[in-house]
Amino acid sequence: MINKENFLNKIYDLLIDSDKLAEVVGKLILFSIRIIIAILVFIVLRKIIDVLMIKYEKLDKKASSKSLHTFSISIFRMILNFIVIMIALLILGVKQTAFIGLLGGAGLGIALALKDTLANFAGGIILIVFKAYEIGDYIEINGQGGSVHEINVFATKLNTPDNKRILVPNGLASSNQIINYSKNKMRRVEHLFGISYEDDFRKALGILNNIAETHPKISQKIDKIIRLRELGNSSVNLTFRVWCKSEDYWTVYYDVLEEVKTKFDENDISIPFPQMDVHMNRIEK
Repeated sequence: MINKENFLNKIYDLLIDSDKLAEVVGKLILFSIRIIIAILVFIVLRKIIDVLMIKYEKLDKKASSKSLHTFSISIFRMILNFIVIMIALLILGVKQTAFIGLLGGAGLGIALALKDTLANFAGGIILIVFKAYEIGDYIEINGQGGSVHEINVFATKLNTPDNKRILVPNGLASSNQIINYSKNKMRRVEHLFGISYEDDFRKALGILNNIAETHPKISQKIDKIIRLRELGNSSVNLTFRVWCKSEDYWTVYYDVLEEVKTKFDENDISIPFPQMDVHMNRIEK
């Protein structure tokens, strides 16, 4: 513990010694100037980084891979910000060797403290290299579904159909099952239609075939499967499987449902609902 009296004596000696006082004041002024310069340099360089990032975004706006584009922006921004901090510290008088030694000594602690962050960074690289999904793809990760809005260094941003934003860590995305509904150009639309046992199932199949052949967005190049699938408890079930472009999936899906209901009604084909017949026997005593 510092003795209060000794401390005051040192302050007094400093004040009466003009040479020491001038030296201390000079160091304080020099350090204050360095702080001001470091702050100004930091602010100016950050502004320059923002301008460079905006120009880079415009330059690579039409990049073939939007995912790689957004990921690279995050990487460049992080590296440039680190360089700016290094420059500011050097202006303050921190020696380069001391700074490198500090980073080396703190490396293990940083790695342990940021292990999840580093896992997310590594996961982001894996996602980009293997092209698991791209910007605009509709995907499902760990039960969360949405359109990919952005892939940055540490996380993937999804927009849900009802316009909610989901942030999925890249480490979680790379270590879980990913369902990509947009990766392939073509998707299969599948329905199961049940009709009454009293109805003519061949007539119903003919209606379904006609719908599949006349819809403009259903592919006629890929074989369709429209067959009697099973004899259910209360209905004859017909399977309807056709192909369309991925972007037309929901249009075809709902169009087929509406068209089938309309055509079945026009041809007196009923769609039964589950029911149970209960027979009661009266036992006379």
